[in-house]
Amino acid sequence: MKFSIRGLFTVATAFMLFVKPSFAQENTVNQAQLNIPHVELELTIDGELNDLIWQQALDVPMNIVNSPWNNKPSPVSTNAKIVENGDYLYIAFIAQDPNPELIQGFLGDRDTRWFDDLVGFKLDTYNNRRLNYEFFVNPHGVQHDAIFNEMTVSKDPAWDGIWQSAGKITKDGYQVEIAIPYHILNFNDNDDVKTWAIELIRVYPRDTSLRISHIELDRNNPCWLCQTPEVVGFKNAKASKNIMLTPTLVASRSETREIFTPKTDWEAENDIDAGLDLRWGINANTLLNVTLNPDFSNIETDSGQLSVNKTFSLFYDEKRQFFVENSEYFSSNFDLVYTRNIADPEYGAKLTGTEGKHTYGAFMTNDTQTNIILPGNTGSRLISLTDDSESGAIKYRYDVNEDFSVGVISTLRQTENYHNFVSGIDSKYRFNDSNSLQAQVLMADTKDSAQFTDSGKEENYNDNAFKLNFKHDSEYWEVSAEHQEIGARFRADLGFMPRADYQKSKLLVNRLMYGEPESAWQKMTFAGQWQILHNENGELLERSISSSFNIDGPMQSLFNVLLVAADKVGLRRHELNFDLPIDNTIDGNTDRFEENQAVFYASIQPTAQIFTNLELTVGDKIDYENNRLGDYVALYGSINYNVNKHLQFEFSHTFSDLDADNANVFTENLTELRVSYQFNVNSYLKFNLVYTDIDFNLDNNPNAYTAKDNNLTTQLIYAYKINPQTVFYLGYSDNSYQDDRLKSLSREQRTIYTKISYAWLP
Repeated sequence: MKFSIRGLFTVATAFMLFVKPSFAQENTVNQAQLNIPHVELELTIDGELNDLIWQQALDVPMNIVNSPWNNKPSPVSTNAKIVENGDYLYIAFIAQDPNPELIQGFLGDRDTRWFDDLVGFKLDTYNNRRLNYEFFVNPHGVQHDAIFNEMTVSKDPAWDGIWQSAGKITKDGYQVEIAIPYHILNFNDNDDVKTWAIELIRVYPRDTSLRISHIELDRNNPCWLCQTPEVVGFKNAKASKNIMLTPTLVASRSETREIFTPKTDWEAENDIDAGLDLRWGINANTLLNVTLNPDFSNIETDSGQLSVNKTFSLFYDEKRQFFVENSEYFSSNFDLVYTRNIADPEYGAKLTGTEGKHTYGAFMTNDTQTNIILPGNTGSRLISLTDDSESGAIKYRYDVNEDFSVGVISTLRQTENYHNFVSGIDSKYRFNDSNSLQAQVLMADTKDSAQFTDSGKEENYNDNAFKLNFKHDSEYWEVSAEHQEIGARFRADLGFMPRADYQKSKLLVNRLMYGEPESAWQKMTFAGQWQILHNENGELLERSISSSFNIDGPMQSLFNVLLVAADKVGLRRHELNFDLPIDNTIDGNTDRFEENQAVFYASIQPTAQIFTNLELTVGDKIDYENNRLGDYVALYGSINYNVNKHLQFEFSHTFSDLDADNANVFTENLTELRVSYQFNVNSYLKFNLVYTDIDFNLDNNPNAYTAKDNNLTTQLIYAYKINPQTVFYLGYSDNSYQDDRLKSLSREQRTIYTKISYAWLP
């Protein structure tokens, strides 16, 4: 990799403007410590709050709105009660409301009602301000949990702990009971009094959504976890060995047929599989997960994405429980662990933990399908190897102090004839409350199989990558200055890094303004961004500048306008004509285009039952396949309607149209319908439909092979869940396709399946 200092000036300039020569400062808001009482009583979680244990609990008033208001008095009264008995941490909330008929709360599956009325808390069991658990409950007892990573400023809502909750709407508001067993938490297991950190929170969504807490938060310090007050107690809290065995049985019948051959019979395959998951808390600090023959048939259909005229691979969220649990232990500045690359594993093992200032994680799986993203600077492509592979990662982080952390990471993917090893170091340093610096340096060692090299022979090569990011985040200003470089032969095959051979510098500046509690708007943002991309040889790939305006309003409304002017290159000559020899230069080998676009976005929640949003993009867009500039229009709209507390409809549609040379190139329509009926907090019935309709103008798009390209996926799932691991599923899915060879959509695949699993705690 050829090193360039061009973009480092961007980071250095922002650093000098915002960082004063001083040591890291103490938090500007000091919070009182809470002492949690211990009792020898138990509790029935039913939402009634009539058990004797609550009479001995610590009462904590929650009367401060810290978002979007700046530590103003709350318009509603909320009280929390906290107590523990050595096995459970119990917390109750009494959320009063002068208009209980306006309470926004519906039944739903776990982690699906984040925008309802909520009460809950954030808990840092190591008191190191790096990670915290989040537990929230809506008025009907629907559970929401997550793990927040301060190092990457990201939240993982896919983490699912086994805990208890119940909610009840009353004539004065609603109340909630929560019981958190200690065995689902990681903490230092000893006989001493423990010091953790906790923040109690109520989300109150009305005309605007208020975040109500028991503490004040300083807007000049974006690390809210750093400001969370300490909580003392838990002397008798013990982590059990926490062994959980989850056997799984799956039965399915899949049928496929050749739709392009008339009167082809369905070919059926019946399958019965058994699997086993082990979750073992070796101690309070270390967790081992093992999965044998995992099944992911219950995973819901991915949200649709526009795919036409895209040159880089699309990103899809991970939903499989083995991969999402404690996934934050493997996060870093670059996305080095993207487990959707692991398609069909037969086994896997993962070890994660924290001990004092040390945090560590390691996992290993096999894969019967080996999919690899080959990166580039004008596009990426996906290839598949026929060989089974192994994939794994190791991550270690050492917290020098509250402000400075350093870590190492290593990933691998390999077969008998191929490997990709990536190793690197990363670090984060907080200069003071508002300013921080993150850096990562990586090295990759790759051996490519002869199956997919241009020479037809095995090839070995090494290359490097690095990223440097400075952030200033204060009450009125947000500034991000970033520079990264990725070598031409650098690959991270376990991660999601679809670009290589490029150097990127970016500067983003946001100016924030705030309204008063009684004003029609609460927050307004003016933003500007500049970025420039080159390849390793200094040839320009892209240069853009953008500005935006964002403001909220009544009925939780939001309006945003974004203007972008960009100078971009199209595809190389050999990428347009496969008969030409490969030439990876940019200058003289690509055409340059100027894209100007305007993006308008608006959303509103006129009632507690209805949320809708709309986004319009108009302007220029490169027609990559035909190497020309076109006129582009994209319109996205969605509506979410809760008919009652049981029934919910989600409908969205995206229209995308590109014209060039005074004629249409393509029109793409993407429609999604998701209907769910929640019988109670444990069971639901869901129907999902995703339909893609693409029309190509063959007269103006000679590279298209068909004028029609339509795809329809449907899915019906019934689920009963006692907890996230003890579940029963019964489902059906099918897929239909149509192109110019077919007069209508033809079903080519259908599957019926059932799954049962039981979480056994010996």
